[in-house]
Amino acid sequence: MPAFNPAIILIGCLGGLLPDALRIARNRYRADALAYLKRPQFWLGVLMLALVGGLTVWVFNLSAAKDALIYGYAAPAVISQLVASVVPEDQEPPRAQGAPRKTAPSEAQGGFNLLKWWRA
Repeated sequence: MPAFNPAIILIGCLGGLLPDALRIARNRYRADALAYLKRPQFWLGVLMLALVGGLTVWVFNLSAAKDALIYGYAAPAVISQLVASVVPEDQEPPRAQGAPRKTAPSEAQGGFNLLKWWRA
C-alpha cells in the first residue's frame, strides 16, 4: 500500500481542481456562469475531481510536488475526455429494437447534462 503523505496528496487535490478553475476563468463573462456556481451539481463535481486528483497521487506514490500537481490535473482531464468520448454530442447510444427512446430532461427544463458539462 502506498505511503500517505498528506501534503503531496493535497497538492494532487489542488491539481484536480485546476480544470474547474480554468473553466470558471474561461466562462467568467457569461451571464449564466454565476448561477451555475450555486448549483449542488457543480460542487459535487468539484469535490469528485479533487478526490480523483488526490487518489491518483496516492496510488502512484508520488513524492515531488510538481509531479503531484501534474498528475492531479491530468487524471480528471483524462477521465473527462473518456467520458466525453463515450457518446458523441450529436448521437445517442444504440437502443434495442422496439425499445422506447429515453429522453433526458433538457437544461431549459432544469435538468443537468453531464456529458455537455464536461465538454464545456
